[in-house]
Amino acid sequence: MTIAAGASMLAAAAAGPASGGLPASGAGTPAFSRPGAIDNPYLPLAKFRRCVLRGHEDGARVRVVRRLLERTRRFEVGGRAVAAAIIEDREIEDGELAERTLDYFAQADGGTVYYLGEHVDNYEDGRVVDHGGTWRYGRDTDRLGVAMPARPRLGDRWRFEDVPGVTVESDRVVRRIARVTVAGRTYRDVIRVREHLRPEDAVEYKLYARGVGLLREVPPDGLVELSGCSRWP
Repeated sequence: MTIAAGASMLAAAAAGPASGGLPASGAGTPAFSRPGAIDNPYLPLAKFRRCVLRGHEDGARVRVVRRLLERTRRFEVGGRAVAAAIIEDREIEDGELAERTLDYFAQADGGTVYYLGEHVDNYEDGRVVDHGGTWRYGRDTDRLGVAMPARPRLGDRWRFEDVPGVTVESDRVVRRIARVTVAGRTYRDVIRVREHLRPEDAVEYKLYARGVGLLREVPPDGLVELSGCSRWP
């Protein structure tokens, strides 16, 4: 389970930090000098080569494998080229591949991680049946998604995805937790984020730990937790 722009939205989604490092209203287009060097404390995507999460959802056993690919995808943000990092996300349900997604992320110079879209392959019986949920910044929306503010604080709000007609995800930090144990490991300095998804009108919760990233996903009927990550050699 990644970014924003178009004149007014770019102004509302960029540079000067407001609360928690959220883009300040009225600022300019965010600068992306090193967009793939994603070292945000709560979403350090460049730190790990591969992460695996395990759990259950809608009655199925779930394993999610997330891998940072050694290639990028080019986007144009504010008239400048941005080479977004690509995270491949494979979701296996009861031993069968259910979904393969390529997610596009870029970190602005101020530390905010933006989400520029996703390419989705949905599978049934080993075959791709559709691409539902796919969208790209610059083609389907002029609004960059915010994957994680530079310094998220309690009460901060942002939109991970803002693609009318496809998906809108509104996030909010609802709790700070000193430490949490997940799959036998204890993590410190954790934030709990509430996600409201439309058009489904569903609510999910996620835990992010400083220096690690995503620890736990709690969809309406499930629980998926980080089992481990491997770093680059």
